[in-house]
Amino acid sequence: MHPIWKIPELVKLIFDFLPISDAAVMASVCRTFWWVAMPNVWGNIDTFYKLMQLLPEDALSTTYDDGTPPFSLKRDLRDSDWARFFTLSNYTKRLCVILSGETLKDYLQLLPHLPSRPLLPNLESTELEISGTSGLLTVELAALFLPCTISEVRIQVMRSVDWFAARVMQMLAEDIQLPHLKSFSIQGSDAGAYHLKESISQLLRAHEGLQAVNIDVGSGPQILEILHSTGQFLHLRHLSLRTTRIYNQFEQAPRLLFPQLETLKVEGPPSFIHAVLDCVGEGNMRSVELIVDENGFDEENEAEYTVFLTSCLLSIGRFIFLKTLDLQSGMPASIKLLDHVMTCEKLETLRLVGADLDLQETEESRHQRMIMAWPLLTTLQLAPAITDEESSSVGSPSPLTEA
Repeated sequence: MHPIWKIPELVKLIFDFLPISDAAVMASVCRTFWWVAMPNVWGNIDTFYKLMQLLPEDALSTTYDDGTPPFSLKRDLRDSDWARFFTLSNYTKRLCVILSGETLKDYLQLLPHLPSRPLLPNLESTELEISGTSGLLTVELAALFLPCTISEVRIQVMRSVDWFAARVMQMLAEDIQLPHLKSFSIQGSDAGAYHLKESISQLLRAHEGLQAVNIDVGSGPQILEILHSTGQFLHLRHLSLRTTRIYNQFEQAPRLLFPQLETLKVEGPPSFIHAVLDCVGEGNMRSVELIVDENGFDEENEAEYTVFLTSCLLSIGRFIFLKTLDLQSGMPASIKLLDHVMTCEKLETLRLVGADLDLQETEESRHQRMIMAWPLLTTLQLAPAITDEESSSVGSPSPLTEA
């Protein structure tokens, strides 16, 4: 073997660039490669069935139906039957678990045969795909996929099973201890928050140390109701919110909910975005990404859209330490609106998609004006509004060099 392959740091760097299938092949070459490859092969598991199949072949039967492998035990499991499972599950850091009536029946078979040690001792992130309403989800079963080592939980509600998702979040809030939880994400249907808002708020209150939250479920008022009923997020650093529902006026007055926020991404109607911005403290914000939805607006009320967008930019102007501003406007937005964020003197990256460009002004002249306004600006993209077909071909912002 060439001496280069005896340098562990270099071998690991090479393996990090390999697809999982290639890393698995490389693992069979020698013991050195095996040890390096295992974290790549077993670090990110897209279905718990892959781990279940590590049990002895004589102890289980697996048949495939529509791509989902039903699982059944043929005999009792002894502690020695878990040896291969533990050898490889030690490397698992991220796991996806499908929760449905069919899969819950398979998982429940394991409960009477569990060893004394945790099945996933180094798990850091769990994604729960909730796609069915039948089946019994017990706290003991949920704890298999949500050990105390977890720092991230992502919930994806695949179908209209909001009540089941609410039960899962109630367990996360009341029954399962997750002392290291730092990140929570939920994605569901537009109407889902009607049934989920109370349980989401309960979960957020139970885990006050959360540093990252992503909510993509429900209408604007429902999301704001969740946030306001939770109270201040004193440790939150990263927030992402998305709604496609037309936003009606939220009656509760703005309050400081996110005093320490550093990055913010919001997608929705401009009035919803403005209501969120009014809840953000100004001292630590470094990056803002806004995707402004034009649904509910047309040429007749374009002025109203501009008023809301102006209010958003005025609020962003408070973030004096802001370094990145990414604004995607669903309706044409005048570049002059950017004057409202000239107080963000530390701005380094600026992107405005949906810009109403002055055709009489050259691109070079426009760039020079931007550099004068923001001396630290290094990356700039100003582009007209794009269609869905064009969005995939939009390039990244172009670098700027001072003259």
